[in-house]
Amino acid sequence: MNASLGLRLASQLISRPCLCAGARSVPLYTPLSCLRAATTSRTIWTSIRSTPQKSAIGSSSSKNVSPLTIIRSVSFNRRARPSPRTRQAPSLPSPPEPTIAKPATITGAEQEPIRYTDYIRPEGSSSEEPLPQPPVSPSQRATSRYISIFGVIFLAVHLLWWAPYVSGYSHQEAKEKLGELGWYNKYVAPWQIFNNNWLTFSPAVAFERLGLNDVGFIAKDLEEKESVITKVSQFFIPTVSHARIWHLAFNFFALQALAPTIVRYYGFKRALLAYPLIGGLGLALILAVDRFTNPYTRMDKAAAIAQYRETDTKVIQEKTGIKATKAEEDRHWLLGQHCRHALGASGVLSGFLAITAIVNPMAKFELMFIPIGISVRTLFMGFVTLDLVGIGMRGETIGNIGHLTGAAAGILVWALWLRRVRLPDEIRRQLMMGLRRKKMGLD
Repeated sequence: MNASLGLRLASQLISRPCLCAGARSVPLYTPLSCLRAATTSRTIWTSIRSTPQKSAIGSSSSKNVSPLTIIRSVSFNRRARPSPRTRQAPSLPSPPEPTIAKPATITGAEQEPIRYTDYIRPEGSSSEEPLPQPPVSPSQRATSRYISIFGVIFLAVHLLWWAPYVSGYSHQEAKEKLGELGWYNKYVAPWQIFNNNWLTFSPAVAFERLGLNDVGFIAKDLEEKESVITKVSQFFIPTVSHARIWHLAFNFFALQALAPTIVRYYGFKRALLAYPLIGGLGLALILAVDRFTNPYTRMDKAAAIAQYRETDTKVIQEKTGIKATKAEEDRHWLLGQHCRHALGASGVLSGFLAITAIVNPMAKFELMFIPIGISVRTLFMGFVTLDLVGIGMRGETIGNIGHLTGAAAGILVWALWLRRVRLPDEIRRQLMMGLRRKKMGLD
């Protein structure tokens, strides 16, 4: 047994650069130790410790310690710290899951960087205590402020759509004196006219306000009375206007999902300015599409609305008893695109989605109750396809042209302005790592 132990210790001592016996170190330079010292400079060698010995001077009871006792007490630990296999990194936080308050999220390189120091359990705490929550970053605060600002604007503008109902309900006593028609013209109609003029967008009205159509004397007098603020605001206020509560909720949840990427990539001020730019440019592109693709674009608002109602499928079937033809349906749809009102933040959100699909191709869109994440690029292409199908089927319930022009406006704003903005170094690093992982097939 002693012979085998001696051979084993001798084989290990040959590969050690230093032997410490007692308090003195004796270097042992072997070819193997020199090779290891030359190839790696990061290896940590530990000294061989022996048991402390009592001084033999002045002590009559001291005994000579045998070499075998010294060798048996030697420690041959190769590292002063535990190996990487024994060290365990702290558990990372789980990705955010969609909830009722936030049913849609985008996960990917736009997330905040994970710092292990934020999740390390403090010394002295038990394992049953939850991990400390990471501090809120400045970009997260800016995103919350951004969403809160537009949430308040959406709600305030939406309350104006209830003004005609509130005004009519509060003046019910006047209905008996003035009659139903007089009561409507005095208390309800002014609020409806105000909402239609300020909170909606229509190509027919925009052409008349800008003086791009040859209209009659009455329309010219009304056009001269309108101020420059009214002409300019028609391209911005409708982008924050929602007449239905479900429309407001859908767009607000979409803003919650898309705003973090825009705010963190380009900053709070640029994101705040990008919203009206994309919205105004998208509505301006609607005018361009209506001018060059609609044969009824020269028609004034009153005549367009009258013909739009007369060419309705139900009206034609009631008058003639015959179903409307394909040509009549196309005419009705084109007249509606020229004179129908458009509103909502869908165009701006389409632009945000287009920018996210361009800048962050690894982003995933996760929706509540759907366990599979959808690529943002796939989602964007799917929305574009649905809009094109809606235009081909002559749908009127959704503003398909407004979605497409909003996406085109987002691409133009990114190409002419946001593309020149230098992204933060941390985001650029995350994007490069994500692209490499995707190229290597790890994602």
